[in-house]
Amino acid sequence: MSDTKKFTMPYRQLGCTGLRVSAISLGTNVTFGQQISDEMAEKIAVYAYKQGVNMFETCECYGDGAAEVTLGKILKNQNWRRSSYIISVRISRGGPAVTEQGLSRKHIIEGLQNALERLQLDYVDILLVTRHPEFPNPTEEVVRTCTYLIEKGWAFYWGTSKWSSTEIMIILFTSNNPLRNVPLRKCTCLSLKLLTFDFRNFVTHKQAQSIARQFNLIPSALDQSEYHMFQRDFLQHIQEMSTKLNLGLITGSPLAGGLLTGKYLDGIPAYSRASLKGQTVFLDRVMSCKDRLHSDQIRQLVHLASRIKCTCAQLAIAWCLRTPFVSSVLIGAATVDQLQENLESITVLPRLSLAVLTEIECILTPDSSEGFL
Repeated sequence: MSDTKKFTMPYRQLGCTGLRVSAISLGTNVTFGQQISDEMAEKIAVYAYKQGVNMFETCECYGDGAAEVTLGKILKNQNWRRSSYIISVRISRGGPAVTEQGLSRKHIIEGLQNALERLQLDYVDILLVTRHPEFPNPTEEVVRTCTYLIEKGWAFYWGTSKWSSTEIMIILFTSNNPLRNVPLRKCTCLSLKLLTFDFRNFVTHKQAQSIARQFNLIPSALDQSEYHMFQRDFLQHIQEMSTKLNLGLITGSPLAGGLLTGKYLDGIPAYSRASLKGQTVFLDRVMSCKDRLHSDQIRQLVHLASRIKCTCAQLAIAWCLRTPFVSSVLIGAATVDQLQENLESITVLPRLSLAVLTEIECILTPDSSEGFL
């Protein structure tokens, strides 16, 4: 595999921060420490880095921490300048104990400490906290904890993952954000539905203003959400908030777990995600009636991709990249060839003319919203 670049990696501002992230970032779910060997993982990471990828994402639940261990070994072996890359760590489910789940102060702090140990790092650049509805935690506790970790120097920025737009709004009103001192009725930058209906389900206008006056905390800088051709619901809730409040957005699963590559059209290929042990839930989704209904759409997308001289995977990733408020698209890869194909989606962007985008919209249905993260 040649390291010769066929494209120039674009970099985008991460919301209101000064951090510039590669338009495509590398995730480690399913692959690192699980599906592929550590040797292959290192080849993939090195190739990505040489092609301009500067952000690597991992999570405590990926292989029960194995992905973080593998990524840590790679970073140590390569000895890249720490200032030249970005590490994003997500706190989600750290183990079977109830104290290892949810977003308590205990779990967030211990989860990050464990991640730093596995990664063999002194700090991470981005700390993401994942909301699980079955483990409710006070928003104030989450914001205070993330502020504490940033002030300790263990993280530079923090963000949310799988939070609703309403929950993100609560964070903005409980932190040191310019918007916090503006009465909700005067906030014209967001939809009235978000501010006068959804937000009231959690706190009243008076409570929000009271909280804002009491706390002087660091607001979230970004959100990480699932976004692909079959999962566009979050656009209705996040897009306006992102553009008006300058919230960074990292989007994941652009290929819907591999469905949008077209490889599942004729069955389950060997060594694919759906063929792996422990991926029963994903396999059920692939084989479900809803996904069989997606098959016709995928076949049409494969045909369209062929016409504009790219693969269906490249078309799907480029479709995500063309969204102006997306800071970075998170991809995964099991081989260097697969990674190269996905990275070259950048070259497909100029081919997404208005006519092509219109055709894609005609193929897709508005109620396709099943998630795959």
